[in-house]
Amino acid sequence: MKSSLVKYQLVMFVVMVVVGVCFNPMNILAYRFSDLYLSQTLVYGGILMASNMIWAHELVHLIAMNHCNYTVLGIGVFLSLCVSIFLLRTQWMIDDTQWLRRMISHHSTALTTSHNIYKRTKDPKVKKLAKEIIETQEREISQMKAMINDK
Repeated sequence: MKSSLVKYQLVMFVVMVVVGVCFNPMNILAYRFSDLYLSQTLVYGGILMASNMIWAHELVHLIAMNHCNYTVLGIGVFLSLCVSIFLLRTQWMIDDTQWLRRMISHHSTALTTSHNIYKRTKDPKVKKLAKEIIETQEREISQMKAMINDK
């Protein structure tokens, strides 16, 4: 019984990581599908989202039902802290190509939001800034894609 519960929790964690990677807000905000790249930083973000869900789930159990699995809660908090402090902040094992892949998606979100505000705003200063951001981000995305292709 105990091993099936552990197996279930591991499968659930892996599914949450995959969902975290696929439905990362940066991916949803990408301007073009061609600007999406799988990168280690994206996987680190998926692990962080999944580990946050794990310990949050256990906290809800503790608050609502006066009990929780303290081991799972501890593992979730530990993973969240390790991932956020170590993996994401230090960019452990991120090389030039990994960094470029993540930056393309990041710049692409600036395109999405800038195009939207450019269409809606009445403020000429905001419109001008949005146009400049669009031009800059497009140029930098092209430059980064070329750098990846050169590697």
